[in-house]
Amino acid sequence: MKPSSLSHHIKRAIKPFAKSTFAILTKLFVRPIPPSKLLIIRTDAIGDYLLFRPFLSSIRETYPNYHITLLGNASYRDLALCFDRESIDTFLWFKPKSFSRNIMYRICFLYKLKKMRFTLCLNPMYSRDIATSILISYVNAPNKIAPLGDCVNSTPAQKTYFDRFYTQLTPCAPQVMFEFYRNMEFFTHAINLQTQPSPYINASTLPSLSSCFVDSAPLHAKSYSVLFIGASAAYRKWSIEHFAKIGSYLATHYHQHIIICGGIEDRANASHLQSLITNNTQSHNTKPQILNLAGKTSLTQLGSLVYNGNYLISNETGCAHLGTLLDTTIVIVVSNGNHLGRFIPYPKRLSDKYYPVFHRFIEDNFDKYEQLSNAFAYKSNLDINEIKPESIISIIDSTSQFLHKEQI
Repeated sequence: MKPSSLSHHIKRAIKPFAKSTFAILTKLFVRPIPPSKLLIIRTDAIGDYLLFRPFLSSIRETYPNYHITLLGNASYRDLALCFDRESIDTFLWFKPKSFSRNIMYRICFLYKLKKMRFTLCLNPMYSRDIATSILISYVNAPNKIAPLGDCVNSTPAQKTYFDRFYTQLTPCAPQVMFEFYRNMEFFTHAINLQTQPSPYINASTLPSLSSCFVDSAPLHAKSYSVLFIGASAAYRKWSIEHFAKIGSYLATHYHQHIIICGGIEDRANASHLQSLITNNTQSHNTKPQILNLAGKTSLTQLGSLVYNGNYLISNETGCAHLGTLLDTTIVIVVSNGNHLGRFIPYPKRLSDKYYPVFHRFIEDNFDKYEQLSNAFAYKSNLDINEIKPESIISIIDSTSQFLHKEQI
């Protein structure tokens, strides 16, 4: 055999071996391309999250191959895990109070965050606080985007300093804007959002009442209303005596069982409210049951309670947003005007079952809405207890045709 022919046969014989060897060596020694990673920061309250979460599906559609992490406030963990697992790959939970009060928590959290690497960071928070701004300074990402925002939760000097950590600040309209539309404004600029997502929550993911409250007969009577007495600050809480008048009216005039809800810190007030309503309805023929669940429910259980109830009477807080976005219950919100225009009232095009009840000063000057919203967009000093129960009762009477519905 000629040398050239022998060489040809040898090459043909070793070619498959060479290819497989090269493939193995490539896998062993060539680094794989790291996946693109997106960090979303949303460390504010439950209501803020509920008005932001409708945009998560649009973010997922825009970045289908990204690993998406949500750095969120642990206060809404229960809801996020229930509603948003399809849009979020990893949840990183943040406790603002621990971050500000516990130096070891702060050090450990910042160390953990610093070790992570992201391709892009989106922070849609319009009123960024110092804690969130510190977090941004520790985020490793070549691109960080946030709205221009305001200085409500920081000084102008602090905002100027921390804004330097962003690569892009998107423009914001100067007027007070309802928070859902403020979020839409940001995502229009940040991810080229083309269509408005639905703000509503799919209740099918909530736990059923029968699985949560096996022994609570009023919940299975299909005729109950929820009184939510909690709020983030005392000046935003309507008096227990006023709530008692509403609960008693619902029980005696519309045969409603009454479910009292709130946080752990509301337990004493809830017990007092339960006693007041019980005393007021003792002589009534239907003997309504008054169930105190303050501090005893998860957020998803609260959602199921509200969804299946007939009325939700609430202070302006996360529960009011939850009830409104579930879009089945008549939601009556008592407010002194705090966050007027930004979180209350809901625009009619977003909800037709939402009824805000404001302080008389706001009601009498509602034709000057723009001036009022500028004055009360972030805080109101009006006395919430000057709002009389009769205002709520009139709404109950005018909407009573919606009573009695099937449970999920």
